[in-house]
Amino acid sequence: MSMRMVSRRQALAMAGAAAMLQPAFAFAQAAPDPVTLVNGFYAALLDCMKRGAELGFDGRFQVIEPVLNETFDVATMCKISVGPEWTKMPGDQKGAVLVTFNKYMITTYAARFKEFKGQEFKVGEAKAAGEGRTLVETQLIRSNGEPVELNYLFRYNKDVWRVIDIYLAGAISQMAQLRSEFSKTVVDGGADALIASLEQKIEDLKKES
Repeated sequence: MSMRMVSRRQALAMAGAAAMLQPAFAFAQAAPDPVTLVNGFYAALLDCMKRGAELGFDGRFQVIEPVLNETFDVATMCKISVGPEWTKMPGDQKGAVLVTFNKYMITTYAARFKEFKGQEFKVGEAKAAGEGRTLVETQLIRSNGEPVELNYLFRYNKDVWRVIDIYLAGAISQMAQLRSEFSKTVVDGGADALIASLEQKIEDLKKES
């Protein structure tokens, strides 16, 4: 048997092994599904609540920031919240609004999820919500046992799942609420006025935390 024949057989064997391993590797590299993402986000919030005083506001902010940005499509949520005025803004203003909006979202969670009093998160199954969209129904069980429905709408885009809206009490769109809240400020004062308003909200939330 020639060395050439051995090399050819080895090459075929390696190719076969690679083909068998490829599906497993692809599965391992697959983007996290919506339920996994929500569970990870809630784990970060619980950590902040249980270590709230130890972490302080800045510590909670640092815990939440990476998880939130891996779970939420902040750019799309910002665009929805700003509404039609978004298309009128030049690129540099859009970037500045997005940075401040992202900071505002993280600050909101860091300020509100600061102490643990026996609260519990319950995560349901993902349900189809149209092409490329999935809804994950969850509940926050308050310390008095009262459940609060929080449903997360995910969109599959660029090979990843990300939240694009949150439904409070199961049906109230948080993005629609923010758009209503931001509307007059954006129309009257543009990007600069919205940024100033968000910065003030951030400072107010930090004072409460």
